[in-house]
Amino acid sequence: MLPMSERELAVLRLLGRLGMVMGQTIRALICPDQHAASCRRMLRGLVERKLLWHANVPNANAEGRLQGRTPRVYGLTDDGRQLLDTFGAEPHDGTFERLISRSKQAPTPPSASQLFTETYISDWCASLLDQVRRTPMLAGVHMQRRYVITDANGALLQTIGAVIILAFDPELKKFDRAGWVIPWLTDGAIAPSWRVVRLALEVDTGVASMRSIFEMAQTYARLSGDGTYQRLLGGAPRPVIVTPPARRARAVADVWMGAWEGSPALLSSIERTCHPEYGVLWGEYLALKANPVIKTSLLGSLLGTVEQWPAKIAAWPGGAPAAGSNVSQVTNKKPGSTSASA
Repeated sequence: MLPMSERELAVLRLLGRLGMVMGQTIRALICPDQHAASCRRMLRGLVERKLLWHANVPNANAEGRLQGRTPRVYGLTDDGRQLLDTFGAEPHDGTFERLISRSKQAPTPPSASQLFTETYISDWCASLLDQVRRTPMLAGVHMQRRYVITDANGALLQTIGAVIILAFDPELKKFDRAGWVIPWLTDGAIAPSWRVVRLALEVDTGVASMRSIFEMAQTYARLSGDGTYQRLLGGAPRPVIVTPPARRARAVADVWMGAWEGSPALLSSIERTCHPEYGVLWGEYLALKANPVIKTSLLGSLLGTVEQWPAKIAAWPGGAPAAGSNVSQVTNKKPGSTSASA
């Protein structure tokens, strides 16, 4: 078995959680302090070892004409997943079992719509990770795409777009990890003094019927009330709903509030969810619990305000990011404008 560097293992662990990820996003999250060529060499080596799969997807505009550089996406292969198990990198407490992987055989390139949805969700998660890891208060994070929930008999209850659990320790004042490291929660242990935020990301692609949105809200309400989330996640997650155009947001909000009165859900749109410098952490969100709805931040007042954020993360040991390695630059891209340099 060939040795693995810490960053190579970090790439495998990230892709197992986020699924299909743009090369540019991997670089921004795992190699922000390195030159793009170094990240490309690492990814190429992992592909050659059959630990990752990759696919080039034509970058077409709204008229179907090719434009710009061809995006490249990466994912974990079954061999890569097995290697993580061999190294004991992931515990068998549900973490390893939920990792996303596929055959090392060259996959069919994803369709344009699938590419946008899959990479938008992974970029959203990566953008959040990139910011919260910059505060020493972050004690650990759990994140998983396509989180499947079943009942005691194995019947499907729900598939969540992405589950995110952030644990903050107010007593942590200094960094004890490298700036690029993501402190994954893998042992399930959360100290009583930690402040924990649970989120459930759902991206509305614009094709779901309002009936489907209504039923989704009802499912969240039911599983929040019957103890399912408490048993699996330690508490009920706060739904975060992102719609494609802002004009659809009003209809989604009305349907959601009609299905779940007093829902703690947050709503945003692709145009508004991402701050130009500080990513989705400091985007614009609407709290549906209030009537009328009010603007709020993703984590409320937990991390202060966006004006205070630069000072709070000034001590981050990640250093100045390499050019083009800001995750928010990736997340802010609109459909048809995706580019990739890794």
